Amino acid sequence: RRQFGKPISDFQGVQFMLADMAMRLEGARQLTYHAAIKSERAMQGEKVPDLTFVSSACKALASDVAMDVTTDAVQLLGGYGYTREFPVERMMRDAKITQIYEGTNQIQRMVIARQLLK
Repeated sequence: RRQFGKPISDFQGVQFMLADMAMRLEGARQLTYHAAIKSERAMQGEKVPDLTFVSSACKALASDVAMDVTTDAVQLLGGYGYTREFPVERMMRDAKITQIYEGTNQIQRMVIARQLLK
């Protein structure tokens, strides 16, 4: 997209936004891998005492990051971000549902807090 006669990627603020999006996405990805490894170990019979904490933290963080990143992507696309012609509109709706199903993120935060206070 172009704004003021030049690509929006030339603007430092947009570059910062993209960098933040990428960092948060990679952090969520790494926590997801970490939770998957712990889950596999538990499925093989190993006792994994922090599995509940890690899995709840993973679900809450990854779905919040997905919502934040897709919201920023819609913002970067401007009016086009809200149209069905671009896939980011659907991605944002999909991200929102991940915050809700399998226990809302507020419930996940309660589970996390209980695990921390044990």
